[in-house]
Amino acid sequence: MLKRIKERIEEGNRFLITTHIDLDGDAVGSVFCFYWLLKNCKKDAFVYLRDQVPYKYRFLPGPDDKRLFFKELPLEKYDTVFVLDCGDLHRIGGNYEALRDNGFIVNIDHHNTNSGFGNINLVVPDSSSTAEIVYDLICFLNVEITQEMAINIYTGVLTDTGSFRYENTNPKAFSICAKMTEIGVKPAYVAQKVYESHPKERFFILGKVLNTLEAYKNGKIVIAHVTRDMAEDNYSLEEFTDGFVEFIKEMDGIEIAMLIRQIEDNKYKISMRSKGNGDVSEICSIFGGGGHKKAAGCYINGDLNEVKKKLLEVIKD
Repeated sequence: MLKRIKERIEEGNRFLITTHIDLDGDAVGSVFCFYWLLKNCKKDAFVYLRDQVPYKYRFLPGPDDKRLFFKELPLEKYDTVFVLDCGDLHRIGGNYEALRDNGFIVNIDHHNTNSGFGNINLVVPDSSSTAEIVYDLICFLNVEITQEMAINIYTGVLTDTGSFRYENTNPKAFSICAKMTEIGVKPAYVAQKVYESHPKERFFILGKVLNTLEAYKNGKIVIAHVTRDMAEDNYSLEEFTDGFVEFIKEMDGIEIAMLIRQIEDNKYKISMRSKGNGDVSEICSIFGGGGHKKAAGCYINGDLNEVKKKLLEVIKD
């Protein structure tokens, strides 16, 4: 697979790089690193993101405004479209099907629920992150890792392993991050930007969310929710509630933690975490979502009570 991807890069000139909606550190870091990889290979590269980069990742170096597209997918012809950290093509957002007619698709991912939608599928579930796979590709291409690439790789690995707390943390994750620090990445700087630069509004919303906690099955399942009326109009629920499910997971004795976040009047995004034997990716796949055994997500239609009922019925089964 690495050899075939190398051939695509060497033979092409115009490339598009994209990833899933609801951006996280691995998605942003992997895409931005890949941009610098192609640029250093003297290629014409563009990045498409359906969503704006969350505030905590805006310190990461990426393309300039002329090569970074938001919201509207640029339907032009590309030699290859690289889709990173994305379990299925529809997860990049609107007009996703049009990409099939606008370029050869290379799918690079580490989710075990990946649908294999690419013409080339480099899917490595044992990798800690997609950033780890991108690092392997850089090494295979024998391209020098620049400062811009290094901080993106480091952030991708750091965040997708939960600062090396999650079960996907492997020896290679530590090794890669150590190499990135040798190149010049400052761990304290990245940690401050990612974990210690939250706006005060985030904490106001967190207080409201924690007041919604509900426990089921003798405290083994804990659910919290956040609705649009719990935040001011200028608050971004997506940005300011990112990681809240991790607070719930910290409770002793629980096996599954869930955060239900309102997207539209009758549509909710579900974020799940497991620290027991439960596979939350299996639960989310029933609703058309996916992810990892210990961390997954999906979308469910209905009012809040209907969504909770649907979730609890599936978990019970």
